[in-house]
Amino acid sequence: MKKSIICLMILFSLNLYSMDIESNKSREKNKKAFQVEGKKYIIRPLFGVATAADLGEIITLRGGERGPYDGKIMGLQVERYVFKQVLDLPINITLQSSFVVHTDNYDSNDPSLKPEDKGYYTEKNSYEINFGIKIYWTQFPWDKYVRTRVGISEGVSYMNRVTNLERYNLYGKNQSNYLNYIDITASFNARDITRIEYLEDTYLGFGVSHRSGIFGNVNGVDGGSNNITVFFETEL
Repeated sequence: MKKSIICLMILFSLNLYSMDIESNKSREKNKKAFQVEGKKYIIRPLFGVATAADLGEIITLRGGERGPYDGKIMGLQVERYVFKQVLDLPINITLQSSFVVHTDNYDSNDPSLKPEDKGYYTEKNSYEINFGIKIYWTQFPWDKYVRTRVGISEGVSYMNRVTNLERYNLYGKNQSNYLNYIDITASFNARDITRIEYLEDTYLGFGVSHRSGIFGNVNGVDGGSNNITVFFETEL
C-alpha cells in the first residue's frame, strides 16, 4: 500500500508539471506548471503541541485537549508554487515538503506507569518527513483589512519512529511509520496586522498537522495523530 501511495503521488506531481491551463481573461497563451509570476516559494518554520482530539473535533472547535506526556513538535515546511490564480480564481497550488521533530516528556522511570507500558512507549525523539500537494483559497470579504489564505494539503508521511501520541491513540491497534498526511492552515498577512512595510510577504498563522491510516485503508491503521501548530511563513 505504501509503495502504491508514493507512486501515485509521483505520477500526480508529474502530471501537474505537464498540465497547461488557459487564461480565461487573455486566452493568449497557456500557463505552464511552475512558471508563475512573482514569489515562487513559501518557507514556514512551525511549532506545535500534541492533542488527543481527533481532526473533526479540532476543525469544529469542539476539542483541543493536550496529548499524553506533553508532546511538542518543531519543523520546517518548504513549498513551491505550481500554479497561481487557477482559472482566474483565487486558488493557488503548491508542492509541499516538510521535516518535523517530535519530542515529549515521557520518563520510563515514572513510578505511576503501568508495568506493561514501560516497554511500549519510547524516550527517543521521532523524525517525520512529509510530501504533498497543497491548495490555497486566497480571497475573503475582509481582505481589505487583513489578507487571509486558507490551505489544505494531501500527501504521504514517513516517521522513523512512531510517536508516543500515536502509540497512545492506537494502543492495541495496528501502527505504521508510513501514513496519509493532511496539513490544514489559516494565515494572515503580517504587514496588514502590524503596518510594517517589510513584512509584506510574511504571514502569521495556525494549523493542524494530521497523520492517519484513513480508517484502515493505509497499512491497516485505523486512527492516527494530530498536532496543533502556530507558525510564520514568508515568500521568496
